[in-house]
Amino acid sequence: MKINTHFTPTEACTLIAHEAVSMLDTVQTEIPQCVRECRTALEAVSTVHDLGKDGETLLAWLDTEIANAERFVNEGINLPYLIDMCRLDPEPDAAAQMDLVWLLFETAVKEECGPEQRQALVSTARTITEMCGLDDLLLTAKLPAVSPHARELRDELADVRSALQASAELGDIRDAVPPSQPLPAGSAPQEAVSI
Repeated sequence: MKINTHFTPTEACTLIAHEAVSMLDTVQTEIPQCVRECRTALEAVSTVHDLGKDGETLLAWLDTEIANAERFVNEGINLPYLIDMCRLDPEPDAAAQMDLVWLLFETAVKEECGPEQRQALVSTARTITEMCGLDDLLLTAKLPAVSPHARELRDELADVRSALQASAELGDIRDAVPPSQPLPAGSAPQEAVSI
């Protein structure tokens, strides 16, 4: 544990957003309640720890993916994820998960949190540990390695920021081009895939 590096609130929020988006892969008929709780928890951590633009980016990412999942439920249109979701290790190790759980609990006891936010923070802590197999990891005595995972989370946040900016710029181009004119080369939107 002497060499362990703890998650920053931004890295922890990136992990929450990543796990929530991963859960959207299971959507069939409705958005799981735990995804909405993760969104509330992410917003609470972002506000309490004053994450500014990083928090806004993560919330925009999660909102975009939730909207895409709702479109799939309502219209059967399956849109690609904003970024490649296979980029992170399958699960953070026990030390990383405990960092996240403690941050969620630390946030929940702050004055700024209301009852709904506290409940979402506790539910998110439960969801993250269940998804990531914290019990199994704690029992197998794996060595903590938060630092490599933290770097991956920082890289993922940078890619999400770039993807959101590119998506917004593409929207601006669409708004500026009259309907009778084709979009400029290289700016064609990705086609939606119907299932």
